[in-house]
Amino acid sequence: MKRWAPLWLAIAALAPAAYAAEPELAIELPDVTLELPRVSPPHFQQEGIPYLTENLLILDLLALVDREDYEGVLARARETLGAELALLETGDPTGLLGRRVGPGRLPLPPTGAEDVSATLLYVIGMSYFELERYVPAEAALKAALVPLPDYLRVHEALGLLYVRTERYAEARVHLARAAELGLNTAGLHATLGYINVQAKNWWGAASAFQQALAIKHDERNWQTGLLNALNETQQYAAGLALVEQMLQAAPSDPDLWLYRAHMALNADQRASALTSLETALRLGDDSVANKQVAAALHLERGSLGRAVELLKSASTEDLDFAFMDQALTWLGYEDEWDYFRELLAAADARRASLDEVQRSLLLTRRSALQLHDGDRRAAIASLQEAVDLDASNAEALITLGQAYRDERDYNRAELMLQRASAFELYRENALVSLAQLAIDQQNFERALALLRDVVSRNPARTDLQRNADVLENLVLAETSD
Repeated sequence: MKRWAPLWLAIAALAPAAYAAEPELAIELPDVTLELPRVSPPHFQQEGIPYLTENLLILDLLALVDREDYEGVLARARETLGAELALLETGDPTGLLGRRVGPGRLPLPPTGAEDVSATLLYVIGMSYFELERYVPAEAALKAALVPLPDYLRVHEALGLLYVRTERYAEARVHLARAAELGLNTAGLHATLGYINVQAKNWWGAASAFQQALAIKHDERNWQTGLLNALNETQQYAAGLALVEQMLQAAPSDPDLWLYRAHMALNADQRASALTSLETALRLGDDSVANKQVAAALHLERGSLGRAVELLKSASTEDLDFAFMDQALTWLGYEDEWDYFRELLAAADARRASLDEVQRSLLLTRRSALQLHDGDRRAAIASLQEAVDLDASNAEALITLGQAYRDERDYNRAELMLQRASAFELYRENALVSLAQLAIDQQNFERALALLRDVVSRNPARTDLQRNADVLENLVLAETSD
């Protein structure tokens, strides 16, 4: 039988170790706080005119409303309508006052049972509303609708009251009715937008805020509501156009720059997203999540120093280890070992806060530096500890198997690589490494079987097919001898 000289077949094939699972790039946006419009000031049209006998009282009340002296309004009304206000403050649970309210418009109430006009109750109810005394406010406004069910301004006020008390379904009924009756104010549309936000009806919210801004285009609060709705409906091009407009008025607002970064990132304008994110950070945003996203984008662009600086500046208790691990993996793959050392030291400083899986990954990264420095024994110790902490760390298993192979400890190498091959993401690399291990031991038939297994699973690996062809010829030649 012909004796084969030792054969070292270069399997140009080992796909680089898989990167650490990339965390999702999600910019942390500021909470959106929308301010509700105030109820419209008293506006008397044909559907709401007091009795002539109430004119002096109404004039006194309106003068107090103009000064925003709502307690004064109630005190003055109590002088004439003490019993009615006392009933309102109970919430009028039986609707008694509604049976004593008249439509107004006449010189005096037509019967003795009609003590007060709907218009006067509207002013009183609005005053209670402004004082956030919602029980009597609701009672007054509901009573005003009894004789005048189409009282437009009362529907508006009652709708806003229900929004303030988070009764959104009831609010929608009254505000929609006000719109049907002809109310077309920016505040009405903005309030409907607010209700849609609470219901997470983002398309409805976007439409309502757009209508509000068509009437009053420079209202920042409603622009913010629209921006939020455009983001939720993934209308990023429209959102970017709006945020550009808002930045013209407030170029130093970090929240707007964050929205610009977020929408640019989702529109796959990554350079613009990074520029906007860096601007937000410079203007004072201190979110760890946003520093992590900026670091990931800098890594993509090759700005490694800035990426490391951002990760090191983030508070360790809030830093997501996945971003640190991704950065270390990237730096090692790019042979940027000085930056790698710097960031590894920062990661190692927070080791006590990591769980076992994270500590296992950290040890895997440390082993990469040790292997780079030529300290294979230390690397093997780190990798063995990593595997002990997390038996599912397939990356550590493969690296440990390759390190044992370099040490010619083939049995241990075989064991580690076999364990790694059980994990789908790493199976191909593990099988190729096992094939190389078989070649080291001149077991060409086993190496061929392993490579055929890989190629059958992944026919695109034509480089491995060529190696398999060489091995097949060796096996045939060996068999013929």
